Amino acid sequence: VLLIDIGTDIWTAIAYACQPAEVALMETPPRHPRKDRMVNYRMLFFSFGYIGVIQAVVCWLLFFVMPEMARLTREKKHSGDYTNDEVEANHRAMTMYYWTLVMGQVGAALATTTTQQSLFRYGLPNHWLNVCIVLEIGLALACIYWKELQGPFGTRALPVRDIALGCIAMLVIVVVEELRKSYVRRPRRSVDRLGSMLGPSGGLDTP
Repeated sequence: VLLIDIGTDIWTAIAYACQPAEVALMETPPRHPRKDRMVNYRMLFFSFGYIGVIQAVVCWLLFFVMPEMARLTREKKHSGDYTNDEVEANHRAMTMYYWTLVMGQVGAALATTTTQQSLFRYGLPNHWLNVCIVLEIGLALACIYWKELQGPFGTRALPVRDIALGCIAMLVIVVVEELRKSYVRRPRRSVDRLGSMLGPSGGLDTP
């Protein structure tokens, strides 16, 4: 838990303080200081019911794709009864879950830098965020491949194929958010309402 919270979440969250504004920022009405709370049900839905669900689905999918995990789950075999090979397979699957989660966090950090403007037009102007993402990925790879860290965190080295497969989480989140932003940018009132409900800023601004 500490590895995920300190190694992935905190760095990028702090770096958001240096995030440049997107083009349409001045078109967004200001937040009412008394009526509009920074943490409200819309923001919670965006974080846990939208981005969080995407991350969880991809993480668990790739966990069960790993060797032996589907069989062990079907058999409902207790971890205390695992053979040595099954224990190693379980550690590799957990490592895959962790790596996929990290890449999902990277995807979320990139995708939510804007609410309506395309990330491909906005670019990556926040150099602090870019540095934090590189450090986040570097720490994750160190935990996966450095033997001194494998023991405390229960990780195992993954082949390049699995590392590349875990990047699917980042791609899925970025693509889904780009589709949402493209839909929101369409000049329709109903679409504008959808954008205000799902977007991470305005009514859905994270603190």
